[in-house]
Amino acid sequence: MVYMTSILQTTLLTFLLIFVCKSAIAQPADIGPVIKWGKTEYGIKGSTSTAFFNIQIYDANTVRVRVSKQAKMDDFSYLLVDTVKPDPLPFSVTESSNTIKLATSVLTIQIEKSPLFRVTFSTPDSRIINEDVAGKGFGSTFNGKRTNLYKVLQEGERFVGLGEVLGNLDKRGTGYTLNNTDTYKYGDPRLPMYTNVPFYIGIHHDLVYGLFYHNTYKSFFNFGLSTPEFTSITADGGDIDYFLIYDSDIPGILKHYTRLTGRMPLPPIWSLGYHQSRCSYYPQENVEILAETFRKKKIPIDCIVLDADYLKDYEPFRINTDRFPDMKGLTTKLKKMGFEVTASVNPGIKRDSSYFAHWDGLKNDIFVKYQDGSLYTAEIAPSLNNFVDFTKPAARNWWANHMKFLPENGIHGYWNDMNEPAVGGSYLPDNLLFDFDGHKADALKSKNVYGMLMARSSFEAALLNGNGRRPFVLTRSGYAGVQRYAAVWTGDNTAKDEFLLGGTLLNTQMGLSGIPFVGDDIGGYIGPTSKELFTRWIQVGIFAPYARNHKEAYSLANEPWSYGEEAEGISREFIGFRYRLLPYLYSKFYETSTTGIPIARSLCINSPFDDKVYDPLYQYQFLCGDALLVVPVTSKESVKNLYLPEGEWFDIYNDEYISGPKELSVNTKLHQIPVYVRASSILPMQSLVQYTAQKPSDTLVIHIYSGKTKNQFCYYEDDGNTFEYKQGNFCRRTMDFDPGMKQLLISAQEGHFVSKFTHIKCVFHGFRDSIKTLTINGKPAKVSNSQESMINGLRYLQDTYDPQYLSSLRGETPMQAQVWTVFPFNGNAIRLGW
Repeated sequence: MVYMTSILQTTLLTFLLIFVCKSAIAQPADIGPVIKWGKTEYGIKGSTSTAFFNIQIYDANTVRVRVSKQAKMDDFSYLLVDTVKPDPLPFSVTESSNTIKLATSVLTIQIEKSPLFRVTFSTPDSRIINEDVAGKGFGSTFNGKRTNLYKVLQEGERFVGLGEVLGNLDKRGTGYTLNNTDTYKYGDPRLPMYTNVPFYIGIHHDLVYGLFYHNTYKSFFNFGLSTPEFTSITADGGDIDYFLIYDSDIPGILKHYTRLTGRMPLPPIWSLGYHQSRCSYYPQENVEILAETFRKKKIPIDCIVLDADYLKDYEPFRINTDRFPDMKGLTTKLKKMGFEVTASVNPGIKRDSSYFAHWDGLKNDIFVKYQDGSLYTAEIAPSLNNFVDFTKPAARNWWANHMKFLPENGIHGYWNDMNEPAVGGSYLPDNLLFDFDGHKADALKSKNVYGMLMARSSFEAALLNGNGRRPFVLTRSGYAGVQRYAAVWTGDNTAKDEFLLGGTLLNTQMGLSGIPFVGDDIGGYIGPTSKELFTRWIQVGIFAPYARNHKEAYSLANEPWSYGEEAEGISREFIGFRYRLLPYLYSKFYETSTTGIPIARSLCINSPFDDKVYDPLYQYQFLCGDALLVVPVTSKESVKNLYLPEGEWFDIYNDEYISGPKELSVNTKLHQIPVYVRASSILPMQSLVQYTAQKPSDTLVIHIYSGKTKNQFCYYEDDGNTFEYKQGNFCRRTMDFDPGMKQLLISAQEGHFVSKFTHIKCVFHGFRDSIKTLTINGKPAKVSNSQESMINGLRYLQDTYDPQYLSSLRGETPMQAQVWTVFPFNGNAIRLGW
């Protein structure tokens, strides 16, 4: 009897355990059918059998879909611009037996009510843009705290974006974890990177759309990886909350996306110059020698970058006076030579009783803590640190106030490093408690925005302590919206050819993700760099929005002259070209700050339905602005296969005309890489300067390339340093090229800034003797001819190359004749005819 009772008890206990275990295991479940709904001012909201939904129309092109287990949804966001709200615009709502349909002038949103809540987005003529997967367990689902969104993978659909993720331009057939991580010596596309952006652009059937997943948790974006029928987004927490953006082209998508998450503010012009960095330049006299060498060798440069070794024990806010006994004196001297300084800080405050910042941080309660109130302590080599809680307003203010040590020492560039944060494996315990601006959140929700909020704090510090100067902040880690505060560089790359190519792809992917001010470490951060690799990297790196040369500690020198006279001469020419191109670049930065369209542009931005631009052979090519097509070349390539998309193009070195689309193979001697100019382009340039604050000659040189289509360029100029442009102290003029009318119109000036240029030199490329006479506002103008190359990689190699070899190289690229004229540049409208 006792034995039977024992068996019965054991059986009952086993049954109960199985029941409890089954109950405890979270079962993925869709949210069921729509039970009730109602129209709101901006859309509709309602409930299903297990969840709540809210669909809001933000503008005619942008719709937000939110699904939550909670009736009241949290509106707080670090990712969205504070002022962005749904627009009260006309839209219609109709209901049939099983559907609810919302429609704007350009977008239709259909909600299937049963058997489960399912959303389909389509054009007014019923072409499907994006749709949820039908069927039990698909669509919008919850799995415990995890959320899943399943979308139909359309025939031939491509995906681009997601910020700093590795792999090919087209993400179809792959999957990515978005979890900001210090991935040193990266290369494996399965590993997450420093800066992730939960936004991608879908491309199919002559349609383009954007999907922004408004969620800060670690997430996995699956673009048909082992699931060829569907894509999915899985997040470790939060609501299903996304914006669907539809427009006729990718620039339109980016304009709407950056309306939501913000656009890059106009940076100081010195930040567009060349930056020289390594880990690390010290002591003080070495920095002075470095600056003097650049000026002596006439290699243009604007900024010297100090890595963390300028700090005492790597502690923010304390200068190492053994290495830099007079930092303010150094920066004063550098300023007179035309240099700015950028310096590194990390988010860790060393646990040190003698360190004022540590005991002041304890006093002001600004550090990250566990849920039980104890301090979180971890290592960022070589120190044990507590970490500033940048999600806490008081902590951000504390940081901003302490960061005054940089401008007090004449340093105006704020480099935020190690801010994933770069603790062991970038792992944060789940039971940390972040303030989250009073909303309280664990590490799962907070980690991805940590680096961005450090950048925000540094940006606010620069505003607070900058005495009217525009901030320049550089960050390694960020998330959607980081473009409002900082430039981003693509982390610790390696000195290999694949990283030269991959760096250009990362730059354009960041641009496709709303982050335009971006660059990779020229020369490769990790490992030795060959002369050929460095030269090739400089040649492509000067076309990146952010141009910085950087190298790891204890490595060989990486300055342009470190690789011999040949590399030095070629570097001098290409860096000089960037400085001559500044009127064009600065105007493009202005365009980006107002539209969100990036400076470094993937070819898919203009040619989204051209299969060739996604080819792994050609995916690294990019446009600098809308005019210059740049083809990266590796150190081992003497012949380069390249692709010119549809349109007309000119070789920048010799004005050779090429009609696209066309695949080419070109010889690539070390002194140049392939660069092409789009027909009908307008390229304003200036004379060579050694730094951006140095005044160029009084003549703005406008290069006009022949073409069959009209083109407009917005020329923009201001003082380059202050915010006075917001009070109208700028010069903005449109330049309209009309080949049919054979004229260039330059509008009257907007704004009251006095241009540094008093004359214009117009140079006509590719017109093939069709220009015999020119008129300025109807009056005859003098016409001259020249054969000067835009870039001449041989310019400084006369004493390096054998004369016969030099002559043979020059003979390979005969320059076409150009026509030019010079006339006054004033505030009045100008009509140039031919």
